[in-house]
Amino acid sequence: MAKRARDNGGSVNLFPFLSILICIIGCLTLIIVVINLIAMNKGEGKTPEEVERAREFVALKKERDENQQDADKLRQLIENLIQQNRDAITLKDKLITLKKTLENQEEIDKSREELIAKFNLLQTTNKKLVEDEKFLLEEIKKKEEELAKRAEPPKAAALQVRPSGSSATTRPYFVEVSERGVYLHRSLTQEPPVIPIASLNQSPEFIEFLKMIASQPYNRVIFLVRGTPGAVKTLNEASAVVAGYNRANGTEIIPGRLPLPGEGKVDLQLFAQFLEP
Repeated sequence: MAKRARDNGGSVNLFPFLSILICIIGCLTLIIVVINLIAMNKGEGKTPEEVERAREFVALKKERDENQQDADKLRQLIENLIQQNRDAITLKDKLITLKKTLENQEEIDKSREELIAKFNLLQTTNKKLVEDEKFLLEEIKKKEEELAKRAEPPKAAALQVRPSGSSATTRPYFVEVSERGVYLHRSLTQEPPVIPIASLNQSPEFIEFLKMIASQPYNRVIFLVRGTPGAVKTLNEASAVVAGYNRANGTEIIPGRLPLPGEGKVDLQLFAQFLEP
């Protein structure tokens, strides 16, 4: 068996380092234990008065917390009561307003009934007034017509045209001459058409009238002349138109003349056989 080689001093010995580490740990442990013992000795070293004060402090603190909770509850209760009071005031105001509204509604209903009654009365009265107004207007119209009739001058008597001894074969055509123009009498009942003197020479109706007279030798035109200067002037112009027609057409229309003494309506009843109804 070979022998272990001798230590020549090249290896490291760790024993001193471990010993120092263990000593340090032990010292630290001892310090911690001592500190804990000192702390315990301080707590246990309080006097009875300090302990009692501490107990009272804890009790007071607990009581204060309880009182704070009660105060919070009371504060919340007070706030709830204040809100309920506000709601009650608001509700009261609404009830007062509603009561006033109902009272006003009753007054309005009462007033409305009165207004309806007054309206019905006014409507009835208005209807009667309308009827009275209609009746009065009719009466006023009748009175006005009556007054107008009274104010009108008496109508002129009709001017009856009589035969002047002409031949029985003569066919007369009557033309009334006035200041306005000439009137062609063709009917006993209808109003004669009027031709203004300014357009007499250009009137197709008067030209046809002359052509019809010239178509038969026994036809004759008779001018019924009103007794005014304007009518005489119209007669002269109408005679000139007839003369011009004769020259242009080679006819021999010789108009007769009868004066109308007055402003009455022309009565041609004696010549009804030559006129339309």
